[in-house]
Amino acid sequence: MKMKAYVLPSKRQLNLVCSPDCKQWIEEQFNLVWNETDEEYTQEQLMEMMTDAEVILTSWGSPIITEEMLARAPKLRYIGHAAGTIKKRIPKQAFAQGISIYSAAPRIAWSVGEYCLAALMTLLRKFPQYEANFRKGGWKLNHVRGNELFGKKVGIVSASSTGRAFIQLLKPFQVDILVYDPYLSEQRAEELGVRRASLEEVVDCPIISIHAPSIPATDNLVHAELIRRIKDGAILINSSRGEVLDEQVLFSELQTGRFYAALDVFIKGPSKESPLRELDNVLLTPHVAGDTVDGRLALMGEIVADILRKEQGAPTRFEVHEYQWDILA
Repeated sequence: MKMKAYVLPSKRQLNLVCSPDCKQWIEEQFNLVWNETDEEYTQEQLMEMMTDAEVILTSWGSPIITEEMLARAPKLRYIGHAAGTIKKRIPKQAFAQGISIYSAAPRIAWSVGEYCLAALMTLLRKFPQYEANFRKGGWKLNHVRGNELFGKKVGIVSASSTGRAFIQLLKPFQVDILVYDPYLSEQRAEELGVRRASLEEVVDCPIISIHAPSIPATDNLVHAELIRRIKDGAILINSSRGEVLDEQVLFSELQTGRFYAALDVFIKGPSKESPLRELDNVLLTPHVAGDTVDGRLALMGEIVADILRKEQGAPTRFEVHEYQWDILA
């Protein structure tokens, strides 16, 4: 018998995270109840669904699941979140009830990894400077020349899902990758093909990419002293969270022009008057690293496929385990 599944996202939101083919396929897998409205469900509506739900599928905008809801969900076996972080959306109590939890964060991580590679290549080859000069009627800039990625040393802060995605994308360039992550074992580092290193060693690399989750332990992790330590001509990429580094010092250092940065996240976005917007050594994007058409449409399908893997006793790819809880963003 098919499991009773509730799909919480509104029609508008579902169209962003689930393709038409995916919808048809999911329909075949479960005894399904869609949200047929243009509005997200309320907490009260979700509470009513819990009495017979075996599977709950959520996304951005879906109501937060509470412990009280779980207490009224004797049949609930799976919660799948077709979006990123689940820590503030699903209670840890779910594990105690034997409920399996799934997050599409690792799929979003691949999109973030591609962003990091694109941003890195853009800055290495000096595209912003060339384009700005070309648009003004110029041609080549004799004092500007790009660099290659091949064979470079790259420092990664955190072997998180986005960090691992970026590492995989860097492999064809035969780079030397150093990773700072206190949870990364020597065996896992060998499997990833990287070397464990101190935070200072990572910051000393000519290319630095930050992938740490925003948790109390990582608040201001890349502090003022480390930022001032960044070498002239280096490239810094931050696609994680603004709170992970000292933004005030970073912005001040960038204004000197001595190194480059690609910034997709901020504690608070630069104001319209911010000098950061005028710097040609900074690539600024509005928190879009994980936001692609292809990536978003794949999210619901990935989650459902993983739930079915679990049902078949196969290894899962997107399941969140209780031991990971404290280091989740």
